[in-house]
Amino acid sequence: MFEDFIITNHVIQRYEQRVGECRKNIESRIKRDVRNLNIKQIVNNGNVRHIFTRNSKEFIFVKERNRWILTTVIKRSRNNNHEAIEKRKRMAKRMAACV
Repeated sequence: MFEDFIITNHVIQRYEQRVGECRKNIESRIKRDVRNLNIKQIVNNGNVRHIFTRNSKEFIFVKERNRWILTTVIKRSRNNNHEAIEKRKRMAKRMAACV
């Protein structure tokens, strides 16, 4: 799905605080998490794509100049993850209704 995407420094720093690994390992972990097998739900909202994985993480990608840029990774509990999916779906419906 995402053959090539850019990981921002903000994401690397935040992920490093949680995991405590080097940059190269963090990049491989993120790419492993975003594989098609781990994806639970994808919500498109304009040029923003929210990807929810089975291990309760939300990856927020923004499309700029034909490239996907990973801007944020959010780790949630299972219950909060389900609520976040529903919230993102509602936001996407509102955006679609406005356009």
